[in-house]
Amino acid sequence: MIKSTAPARIDFAGGTLDIWPLYLQFGNPPTLNAAINLYATVELTPRNDQRIVVESKDLKRKVEFKSVDSLPEKHPLGLILKTLKYYQPERGLNIVTACEAPPGSGIGGSSALNIALHGALNAFTRKGLSKKQMLEAAKNIETQVISVPTGWQDYFPPLYGGVRSVRPGFDGVDSVTLPVCLEDLTRNMILCYTGKPRQSGINNWEVMKKALDGNRAITDKLKKIGQIAREMDNALTVGNMKRVATLFAQEWKERKALAPTISTRLMDNLIAGAIKQGAQAAKVCGAGGGGCIAFIVPSKKKESVSAELTRLKGQVIPFRFVRRGLRVQKI
Repeated sequence: MIKSTAPARIDFAGGTLDIWPLYLQFGNPPTLNAAINLYATVELTPRNDQRIVVESKDLKRKVEFKSVDSLPEKHPLGLILKTLKYYQPERGLNIVTACEAPPGSGIGGSSALNIALHGALNAFTRKGLSKKQMLEAAKNIETQVISVPTGWQDYFPPLYGGVRSVRPGFDGVDSVTLPVCLEDLTRNMILCYTGKPRQSGINNWEVMKKALDGNRAITDKLKKIGQIAREMDNALTVGNMKRVATLFAQEWKERKALAPTISTRLMDNLIAGAIKQGAQAAKVCGAGGGGCIAFIVPSKKKESVSAELTRLKGQVIPFRFVRRGLRVQKI
């Protein structure tokens, strides 16, 4: 059996601008994020026949097919099936997937699962892909499955771990590990789940179209988000948490203005309540409309802020930042 794990992430700044060609339009700003210890897991067990059996613990769904060649093009588990087609295992497989990130949480659980699946299948088939090649394949397959452009940022934390600056350039997109004390960062942050999104939050495709069409309101906000991301890169690098908190709040202010559906009444109440109890800044993770909020909080205020979030019907999720990304084991 092969067991593969990959971590989810919290994004700090620059999201949406990690989508081609938006980052080119706004001067190649970085995206800042960090891996956390909420893991996606994939277990592969070879069979003695050609059958493919896929079980998603999260979706409570189990499906079976005669062979890789019989996998359908369209399916609720399309990302898994299309990835199987890409790797073309010569034997049948039992595949079990699970993810500790709550559904629709906005912390990159699906991308972590995507990377974990590539790691497991790359090892099983001995395809020999490098991490960079796996990242490219994961991104391109997901784009084909969801039929809209995908950004780069979500694939780096599950693959490499740590606090990352995802940096697009004219010759490709890369990332660097920032020299951040993960223990200090963990001590000063809270993650709160508000429930699965009931609406779409920010639609990156719509934002992208408006930006490329020259919508001034959108381009002005994206330009500010890009500048905040550059400053966040510097603040994280030097460990200036006070500046990180200020930029975190500014990023949320600009991002919230991109779409009226990115926040909800519950989210607004949670953020207001946390600030009253001493939180320095808050930002919705991912697309919003539900999902998680990340808070920057002085360590001495964490207990009172967590209690207030719970009182207001938020679910505080214990977590820590982690240095390690994808891990593949043969058991």
